[in-house]
Amino acid sequence: MFGLPTATVVIIFGIPAIWVIYTLVFVFLSRGWKAEDVAEDQALANDADGRGGGAASVKGNGGAA
Repeated sequence: MFGLPTATVVIIFGIPAIWVIYTLVFVFLSRGWKAEDVAEDQALANDADGRGGGAASVKGNGGAA
């Protein structure tokens, strides 16, 4: 393309293409994070009154994944 070597064209168009794909995957996977933050904030607020052990997890497992 434009008389450039194939490797140069792949680098010029490949890196931005990979970045766009990466960004789209990140946006797709992170679309529910707001709802998880709200649920965690509510759980922490409920623990603030002394009923819980201060676990930072909605599942009540002490924050373990």
